[in-house]
Amino acid sequence: MCFEWLFRPDTLWSSGFRGSVGAVENKEEFWIHPPRYGRYRILELGPFPHIKLPAVPGGTWGWAVYPQAADYADLAWANWKDTLRVKFRYTLGSTVQLATPLGNLPCHRVQGTGTSRLGTTALEAYFHPAYGFVRLNYCNIDGSRVQLEMATVDMRPESTGKILEQVFWRPSNPQPPK
Repeated sequence: MCFEWLFRPDTLWSSGFRGSVGAVENKEEFWIHPPRYGRYRILELGPFPHIKLPAVPGGTWGWAVYPQAADYADLAWANWKDTLRVKFRYTLGSTVQLATPLGNLPCHRVQGTGTSRLGTTALEAYFHPAYGFVRLNYCNIDGSRVQLEMATVDMRPESTGKILEQVFWRPSNPQPPK
């Protein structure tokens, strides 16, 4: 699965306004890779937006990532050699009503920490069952903060149908799936 981050012109970097990232969405979990280009490379050390499903308040889980220095180290905020291990720990809080550009939404509040030999990072994330993560509040390795918020939703079921048709329709089956 692939998601696309779109950015305002005031956050422009050399590669443009867009960045595509991978994600996992199934009945057991949902996670999305945060943006990781230009000024957003620092988010590689923060907890990725992640929730275990079904969402049960008080639940905890963890995992780790291994960012490469060649891709993510930056003297401005963190420097290391080779590979860095970052351990993520998450706790699911209660459901809260969150005012967003999409309206007032009931969201699961997820608290995450990222720990490495360089220090600790934090994420407060808000997950809506239909839209995914609608707000991400990061505290980065250097103490800086980044807030990302879903501003619009663009679902294209006609694209999904075309993809399924390409993947599942075979010449032996003269009719595409309905």
